[in-house]
Order: sequence, then structure tokens, then C-alpha cells
Amino acid sequence: MSPIQNPDIEGAVGMKVPLSRPWVGEEEALAAAEVVRSGWLIQGPEVAAFEDRFAELQGAKHAVACNSGSSALLIAMAVLGVERDDEVLCPDMSFVTTASAALFLGARPVFADLELDYYGMDPADLERWITPRTRVIVPVHYAGHTAEMDGILEVADRHGIAVLEDAAEAHLARYRGGRRAGTLGRIGIFSFTPSKVMTTGEGGMILTDDDELAEKCRLFRNMGDVGKFEWARLGFNLRMPEAMGAIGLAQLDRLEEAIRRRRAIAGRYDAALEGRPEVVRPTVRTPEDTNHQLYTIRLAGSAGLRDRVKARLAERGVSTRVYYPAFHHQGVFADTGPYDPADYPRAIEYEKTALSLPIFPGLTDEELDYVTGSLIEVLDGLDGERGP
Repeated sequence: MSPIQNPDIEGAVGMKVPLSRPWVGEEEALAAAEVVRSGWLIQGPEVAAFEDRFAELQGAKHAVACNSGSSALLIAMAVLGVERDDEVLCPDMSFVTTASAALFLGARPVFADLELDYYGMDPADLERWITPRTRVIVPVHYAGHTAEMDGILEVADRHGIAVLEDAAEAHLARYRGGRRAGTLGRIGIFSFTPSKVMTTGEGGMILTDDDELAEKCRLFRNMGDVGKFEWARLGFNLRMPEAMGAIGLAQLDRLEEAIRRRRAIAGRYDAALEGRPEVVRPTVRTPEDTNHQLYTIRLAGSAGLRDRVKARLAERGVSTRVYYPAFHHQGVFADTGPYDPADYPRAIEYEKTALSLPIFPGLTDEELDYVTGSLIEVLDGLDGERGP
């Protein structure tokens, strides 16, 4: 490969590799165009077919599509009865709406610390946060890795608390060889933004085996409408358009292929980083336990090592990101605290050391070689800056 000048970074020589690139093509374009030509743009057969097929693949009785994963969280919390002065227990690290959805319902998010194998909610830390106000527990299957659901479900069952799985990133991930993510609790949600293993542009999905909850979800996403202008329940317009449903069906045709490619890329990263004492690679129980939505490493060593690695990779045109900062110090939750940082040592450790590398089905071998080579060169160059 002949090096090319990166136009975005002065003096940088090399490839420009994004963190993610949506895997869409002619099939999705044709599917969306057919919807436009049909004139049936909302509440039609494409979204219904997408719901049915997604439910079947995931092993759920009901699927309810909506316009985003954030809307899916809001709907799911609402139908589980979350209301003013309730508490919603979630991990201290995730995308913001895992916790902020509770605020829209007048509830207070409460944060549990992480476990550092799969970066999900630590079951051993749940008990101390449960109060008579705890309405819902929201485990997150971070980066497509299934959370420690056995311990979480045991605590929830013992206290009679509903479990809402945030499986926004965990399409087709299977927990310990059994049920798929999003189907172990009373209700689960998914997201279809462009960085996910499948996309509809925007979009979300709710899964449940509970007939009553499913019907409540359908009513909520459609303004509570039970007929022609008969509004039986509080709701909002959170529907998925037909074109998004059509794109989703096309994406499902190659979802398993997309996940296989992600697993292959993760395997290449694992091999390249093996034996590096400063790098903690992702923990995987079995290949089916994750879809490798993200490939997140932790960089241990001197203070600020992660930030230096991130900056030097950026100089070489390699995009990386920190997914996500801890909730307990975010301004949006300032009025629901106080939150003591001493309660979240593992979330803080994660926040200071985690770095997600490029991973997506369209990542070429040439790009992957460039990323791994650049990372190794950067790490080698920082040897003298690391602590013992």
C-alpha cells in the first residue's frame, strides 16, 4: 500500500479509517424506493413484517417497532408502570437514554457500579441500591456483550422487580448458550442507528412475551389510539415509518453475515494484541455471547495512557472513541443525586482507560492491518512513558 496524505490532519501520512461505516447498499435502496412508489408510507405491511421477523429471530412472542431505541426505552419504562418518584436502577455507564428516559416519567435514575469483564451492571452491587421505590432494573448488554443476567435476574426476582433489558447493541447475542439478549427479562429494547450491527437509519424495537405489555406498547407508540380518533391511553407518535421497516427487512437478510465479519475482525484484533501487558482485551464467554458491536480495549499503565494513544492514533487517521463516560458526574443527572464517586470505582476505572477501535462489516483487510499496525507502533513508541 502506498501511503496517502490524510487531508484532515496536517502532516499525517496514512489511511483514514472511520470508527464505523453503515453496511447498506442497493438492496436497502430498492426496498425504500419500493415503499415510496407504493404510496403506503406509514402503518403498513413492511413494518409489520419487520416486527414479525425480528421477533422470530430473537425468539420473542411480540415485537413492537418504533422510531428510535430511545423511544423504545421510554415506552418500555412507561408500560412497566414507572412514574413520578419511582427509582430506576441502571449501570453507571451506558448511552444517556438508558437512564434519562426515567426522567421523562418523573422517576429518579439510580446507578450501580460495573463489573469489568463485560462492562455491564455488577450483580453484587445491586442489593445496596434497592429501595421500596425501585420499580425497574435496567441491565445493559454493552458493546453487544451479554451482561451477567443470572445474578441480575436472581436479585430482581427476589425483590419482585421487573427487568427491562437495554439490548440496544446486542442483536442476536445469546446469553450463555440459551436465550438471546432482550428476551430474558419482562421486556427488552433494541436500536437500529447506523453504527449498530444492523440499521434502519434511526429506529428501535421492543420485545416481550407478555401479551398485555405488548398491547400497551403498541398503544403508547400510536398516541393511545384504539380506533378512529378514540384515544384510550396516554401515548405519543413514536411510530416507525414504512421505509425504515423495509430497510430493516433487507438488513435482516445479511445480519448473520455482518456479525460473522465483526467476529472475524475482533479475532484479528485479539491476535494482534495478545501478550501486550498494557492492553486488556474484551472478555468473551463464547462466540455467541456477543455480536461485537464494539471492540473496546482498556489501556492500563501510566495515568493518561489511553488519551495519549487516542491522540496519536488520530494523528494517523484512525478514529477511536470512548463509549461512554460515567453517569454519576453528568450534568443531566445533577438534580437527581448526589452521587458519590467512591461508589463507582470500576466505572471510573473504565472511563479513564477504555477505548473503542474501528469495527464494522465493511472494514477492509487493508484498513484493519493499518489500524492494528498503527496501534502497535503507537504502543511501542509510548513504552518509555508507561508506569511500572
